[in-house]
Amino acid sequence: MKGTAIFQLLTILREETDDQHRLSQQALSDRMLARYGVKLNRRTLKAYLDDLIEAGFPLNTSKRQRILPDGSEETLQTDWYLEPQFEISELRLLCDLLNGMPAVPAVQRDSLTEKLIRFAPPSFPRTQMQQPITYLHTLPAQQMMFSVELLCEAMRRNCMVSFQYGSYALNADGTPELKPRVREDGAVREYLVSPYEIVVSHGRYYLICCKEPYRSCSNYRIDRMMEMQIHEDFTRLPLEELESKTAYPQQLAEQLYMYSGNTEEVCFLADSCILSDVLDWFGSEIRIEPAMRPNLLRITVQVHPTAMQHWALQYGKYVTVLSPESLRMELAEIAANLSKRYKEEVPE
Repeated sequence: MKGTAIFQLLTILREETDDQHRLSQQALSDRMLARYGVKLNRRTLKAYLDDLIEAGFPLNTSKRQRILPDGSEETLQTDWYLEPQFEISELRLLCDLLNGMPAVPAVQRDSLTEKLIRFAPPSFPRTQMQQPITYLHTLPAQQMMFSVELLCEAMRRNCMVSFQYGSYALNADGTPELKPRVREDGAVREYLVSPYEIVVSHGRYYLICCKEPYRSCSNYRIDRMMEMQIHEDFTRLPLEELESKTAYPQQLAEQLYMYSGNTEEVCFLADSCILSDVLDWFGSEIRIEPAMRPNLLRITVQVHPTAMQHWALQYGKYVTVLSPESLRMELAEIAANLSKRYKEEVPE
């Protein structure tokens, strides 16, 4: 009886109390009777509350003194409440971070959010979490969470994994569909890799790994992995045996758009109005200096050159690459081709 009743009491305290919602012992006794049909006298209820405090639960109460008929004083405890496991701001942050990850399938986002809300104190505005969130330019991930679990298990067991890697193509009805990459002969390409770490970049999950038969780090989008299997008979290649570890782990921030390979120093001019964007993409570990011309900044970063090419085109209105010269020439050629293409007559 006690084992069940004390957990029922703990459930009431967790779900119905916080600093803004306190209950007297009488109110707790009434809740126990109404919710579970359990009648507790004052002495038993107080003993359960003391047991919870002794067990380490953050149970709080207010104390006041009462004068008894014989003139002695008695300390009364009332206004009981359990400190929540998460502050409202912490829970809101966790829910927002979860809902802001497009790689997580919508069904799993909703399920995880609901589980988090179970830890919410009564003051948590649950109605706000019921408002729908619209994700723009996002393709649904189907088995991402299962793949993450499988990869974690493979790393724990020091095993290799195999998978097919998908790219999107339009199916017969014109909607995008993830299809496995194929070889020149039409056979589905199989990847066998040694997994080392899972990282998150711009809300997307990536696996840092070494693909056989190579001996260098590469990365793959986990939400594009298909038909994944653990191979217990293959031990993953030790990290120290890799020829190149440029992507693992501290230089991952340099892998803009998560391109694999060596990075190099790139210097560019940027309009000061996009400084926030520069910091969003490259972080604070960059060199920023005022340029000779007003409203311009001279910025030096360590980045993958192909990724920098894409980024410079994305922000072409505000950015001028200064070095390396090879990257300048590539961008000049692309810009010339774009100019020619947009000046030509639009094909029907």
